[in-house]
Amino acid sequence: MMHHPVAQKTRLPSLLPPPLRALLRAALALAWFMVADTLFLLLVRLAERADLDPFAVGAARLPALYQVLLLAHTGVGVLLTAVMLVFLVAHLPWVWRRVHPESVWTGVAYAVLGLALLVSGLFILSDAASRANRWAWWLHVVGAGVVVLAYLAHRAVSYSRPTRARVAGYLASAAAGALVLFLAHGWEGASLAARAAAPSGGPGGPARGAQGRLAGAFGPSGWVPVGAVPPESPFFPSAATTEPGTWLDPSAVLGPIWTTDTARVRAEASQRGFAVSQLVGADGCVSCHPDVTEQWAASAHRFASFNNPFYEATIRDLRERADAPHPWVARHIAAVGGPTDLARVRSQWCAGCHDPALLFTGTMRQDVDRGSVAAQAGLTCLACHAIDAIHDRTGNGNYNLATRDLDPYVFAGAPPGTLKSVLHDAVLKARPAAHKARFVKPVFREGLYCATCHKVSLTEPVNGYRWLRGQNEFDNWDDSGVAHNASRTFYLPERRRVCQDCHMPPEPAPKGDLAAEGGTVRSHRFLAVNTALPYLRGDTATLRRIETFLQAEKLRVDIFAVRDARADEPVPLRSEGTGVPAGVPVTVDVVVRNLGVGHTFPGGTNDSNEGWLEFRITADDGSSLAVSGALDEEGRLDPMAHTFKAVMVDAEGEPIHRRNAQDIRAVVYQNVIGPGTSDLAHYRFTLPRELQGRRLTLTARLLWRKFDRAYTAFAFANNPEGFAGYDRVPDLPVTVIAADTVHIDVVGGGAHPGPAGETPPEEWSRLNDYGIGLLLEGDTRAAAQIFAELERLRPDLMDAPLNLARTALAEGNLEAAYTALERAEDLRPGDPRAAWVWARVLQEDGRYREAEAAYRRVLEDFPGDRAAWRGLGRTRYLDGRFSKALEALERALEIDPEDRVAHYHRMLALRALGREEEAARAEAAYLYYGIDESALERTLRYRNRDPGANLMAQPIPIHQLEIVQVERTR
Repeated sequence: MMHHPVAQKTRLPSLLPPPLRALLRAALALAWFMVADTLFLLLVRLAERADLDPFAVGAARLPALYQVLLLAHTGVGVLLTAVMLVFLVAHLPWVWRRVHPESVWTGVAYAVLGLALLVSGLFILSDAASRANRWAWWLHVVGAGVVVLAYLAHRAVSYSRPTRARVAGYLASAAAGALVLFLAHGWEGASLAARAAAPSGGPGGPARGAQGRLAGAFGPSGWVPVGAVPPESPFFPSAATTEPGTWLDPSAVLGPIWTTDTARVRAEASQRGFAVSQLVGADGCVSCHPDVTEQWAASAHRFASFNNPFYEATIRDLRERADAPHPWVARHIAAVGGPTDLARVRSQWCAGCHDPALLFTGTMRQDVDRGSVAAQAGLTCLACHAIDAIHDRTGNGNYNLATRDLDPYVFAGAPPGTLKSVLHDAVLKARPAAHKARFVKPVFREGLYCATCHKVSLTEPVNGYRWLRGQNEFDNWDDSGVAHNASRTFYLPERRRVCQDCHMPPEPAPKGDLAAEGGTVRSHRFLAVNTALPYLRGDTATLRRIETFLQAEKLRVDIFAVRDARADEPVPLRSEGTGVPAGVPVTVDVVVRNLGVGHTFPGGTNDSNEGWLEFRITADDGSSLAVSGALDEEGRLDPMAHTFKAVMVDAEGEPIHRRNAQDIRAVVYQNVIGPGTSDLAHYRFTLPRELQGRRLTLTARLLWRKFDRAYTAFAFANNPEGFAGYDRVPDLPVTVIAADTVHIDVVGGGAHPGPAGETPPEEWSRLNDYGIGLLLEGDTRAAAQIFAELERLRPDLMDAPLNLARTALAEGNLEAAYTALERAEDLRPGDPRAAWVWARVLQEDGRYREAEAAYRRVLEDFPGDRAAWRGLGRTRYLDGRFSKALEALERALEIDPEDRVAHYHRMLALRALGREEEAARAEAAYLYYGIDESALERTLRYRNRDPGANLMAQPIPIHQLEIVQVERTR
């Protein structure tokens, strides 16, 4: 058979029988829809790129028409491919007599491209349209255009080819159809935008208007604290809000719970005290996020509510109180109705962070069924990921929970395994951007997000007393070198770290989590220090992870120096060979350095936390000569141990042992270690002369137990249902965080400690840490000695002269401070950390303009340094520039609206300007956040009864050790 060029072909009648012609017409109809739908989808994508409202699809808008057409694109595309493959096979015998090379290669190209288009489309659908798979999307888009051209080329070279007019009309009608769909899509997008912009109306909504509702409630000045909650909020006194401003359906927090076995939840809560096997609140997430869900399932966040026996014991103690009526609560009840029980209303303050499934449904105001799904849910996926706003920087659960269009995809809430569920997941995977925008807000990557629940204050509605600071990991981090917000830091890390860097590090995602990037996800284990909860569950894997986390260079213990009472000059200890005299009192100094904790150690609920040093002296035969910080047979800690915790008392001077935060009135002592700082423990003892010539071992271990024995015993007694798996008070695990050991040789009493040997230059930080500890406890003389030795050892480091300047400033020796600062300046000219000390010294010296310049240098590199802004305001006030002082002080209050010192200086500046009304409000703020002068009496009363607390409340606690009787000979 002779083949002719395309241009010479004569149009001939079709050889296809009627059934095949009908099949072709059906295929062309499907293809018409695909062309129109593809053009529509491209128009939407262009509108997205141009941010063209209301046609752009984004976080606020995902019209149902668009989703249906997206699903139809896949469904019709699969059907079209199937129809064309059938037609391809069926039509070959009929047209083979007219076959020619052009029709062969164009037909093969068309078939191959069509199959590639199908495969790439299904890949996008199954593996999500992620950034990593962007190549697949572009392949699909380009392939769609090429496959149309391939089909037109195939028809153009055939003998039975359509006219140009028919082709043009076909394509024009498809384009018109796409335009109609695009306009309809825009109309729906405008409707969704109007709905999203509609304000919430309830009193517990994000626009709750505390200023207007509470004007005058805090005194005649009209000042209202930032973060104040109006009693009209249904969630009062919690600062949390919801989008509609009122109570919600449980699904808003729990999500769909199709697969949750509620009977099993209740049975486990009864048998074990808490439900474990059912992932309440994660039913709708686990199919796409199996790794994240598995991590969360073992986290303390998951066990935050009545599935935490310790918390349940405390909240039960609070809710069972028969407290007297309170005016704030009376106003709340009058506005909202419900229980007249003050304690139940107060418990909502806890629920904003611990029990969102109970708070937002109104259940916290009623009798709580501890075996219910809501009570055993803890912090669910939605409880965190549905948050769309943080109201301010005051904590106490001050977030807003979004409820509108959290799942904007078609067939939302469909039971898993159904066709609707499959279609829902398909469109979500095809367009995950809307899902991600709703559930991963930019603030989630910042420490401010964590501040909502990890910054706490107790207010009068909660304690019936006054404002008191509670736990505050946020400011402890934000006002530190770790956050690069504090120029006065002793150590400045190379890079800024936020909460998520430490507590949500990247973790491998072997189950194929769709949120994974590079094979990892942000860990949702939220590893921290709570070893008690995994211990109760028997979750040894999580317990080991927490122990590893605690031991990963977070803290360092260093038995650093010995001091002879006759000279009292510290002599650094080496691991071997330091001589210590017998028969005279000596003091061993142990340094505990915060190496890697981004806030104070310990953090959180320090009235129940228990960290301590165990210091032990052991003879060369293995016998124990003295020990501080041991546990007795009942698991109680030595009352004279060097502890890292807080002791607080109530109005009667009784200790807080039930986590009864509402009763706290005063802090007896709080011993914590800030980021990059050190704490010193001093152990004084006299070695018997009988030990002369023997080698002793000194061991110091930093130990951690999540809850002290008193609180554990209370929780067990007050909540037997929560500890159903235990027949006695559980012995919580004790973790060794860090340890150090040195050997000393006992020498004659006429000798002094030594020789210690030279400190290697590379160990300069050990010397520096010791000096920092001495400076912070007020021993400036010894600190100056150590920093001078450091400067001799490492003359190239700015740290030694800078710390000498700090020490001189603490002593009030400005001349020595200037001299040391000049040496620091020679080493690091213009360093902002040195500028902070310059500013403080110059301010003390009355050189206000120079001090201002130094503060401004600090703020160039540390714009979030609240102390620098506060200092700048103070300097300007002292210089008589009151308006400028207000500018700086207001910046400080933007960073920390509860900064009483900034409020005080603002009051002074406003009075100097004659702005009396504003000054009165500033004074009200200062008094509100001020120090309770009556606290000292309560703490002294307690310290008289508790020698251990009295010791730890001293500026320099010295622990006296008694050496046990030893034999004269070995």
